Amino acid sequence: MEAALTSNPSMEHGIPVEIGRIDKELGKLWESSDDTKTRASLINLVVYTENEAGLAADNEVLAAVAGRHPCRAILILGNPSAPSSEAKAWISAHCHLLGKDTRQICSEQITFRLDGDAANALPNIVFSHLDSDLPLCLWWKADFPEPLDEKLWSWVDRLIFDSCSWRNPHHQFSIIRHISSSGKSAAVLCDLNWTRLHAWRFALASQFDNASAFPHLTRVESLSFRCAPCCRISALLLMGWLASRLKWRLDAENEMFVSTSGQSIPFQIEEVPGPNLSLISIQCTDAQFELKLAEGSDFFESILQTPGIPEIRQILPAPRGRLEDTLLAELSRAGRHALYTESLEVILPLLPR
Repeated sequence: MEAALTSNPSMEHGIPVEIGRIDKELGKLWESSDDTKTRASLINLVVYTENEAGLAADNEVLAAVAGRHPCRAILILGNPSAPSSEAKAWISAHCHLLGKDTRQICSEQITFRLDGDAANALPNIVFSHLDSDLPLCLWWKADFPEPLDEKLWSWVDRLIFDSCSWRNPHHQFSIIRHISSSGKSAAVLCDLNWTRLHAWRFALASQFDNASAFPHLTRVESLSFRCAPCCRISALLLMGWLASRLKWRLDAENEMFVSTSGQSIPFQIEEVPGPNLSLISIQCTDAQFELKLAEGSDFFESILQTPGIPEIRQILPAPRGRLEDTLLAELSRAGRHALYTESLEVILPLLPR
């Protein structure tokens, strides 16, 4: 259950405040609340977007995240191309009941709109409104800019982005690699596109847990993927993961991999309406493995066809499609994503320039 601590609930972003008085107004916000509300924060979660039409949805996601992962939320709408320079701010809070108790756990949110040259003040806006020394998670929902602001990235603990939405993935990935290797940033790269693939990777690996299935991994002859239009990166990342685990070498010119034994393994990616990913098919010398996901389904259908054994069909849990679930899954993890980096290196030559 959520309750907004605002004097005017009809305000779209909360209570409007002067930027220089944000801390004082937040103090007044809590002073006006009753004893059943407790402020809590585990992280600083900063969201930067340039999509004003999606701002309401971003607020809903932050409210859902705050219910399970209390945080100081900072939502920033940037419009660097605006003709005039202006900065505005609002404050609000997301409160949720703690179990069956009447006490509510509340997370603060500060919303900014930065127009024109005011968008250049982004680092100062972020740094001056962080909650003490809590970890900083920056969710960047726009294309990464150039030149990079090294000061901004040096403060980030976890850099969250979604490669599925990129218009120029090769260029954006090159920026990500620069951030990661510059030595000025210790940020953990968190691609929500990769996070969504966790259930796919787990389900695919479980297909080969069967003692009769595992030996076929050395006899793969072809790969086939089916994904939604504009979600080709999802299929490529999954393919890169599989190739990196099996030590295959990419022959990008001929759109195939080469196994450690020298076997050529062609691949194809078909784009059809439906989920981000809906099928992966692995054809082996004398066996076939399929993993399917129907539109709106919470389960994979796993199909194993091997000689001398009746067809094996299984139902396995699939990822939820809600953005807040994907974000929460990422925020709940710790450490770096080494397999992501390896998979990315495999597929980089396949990304359009």
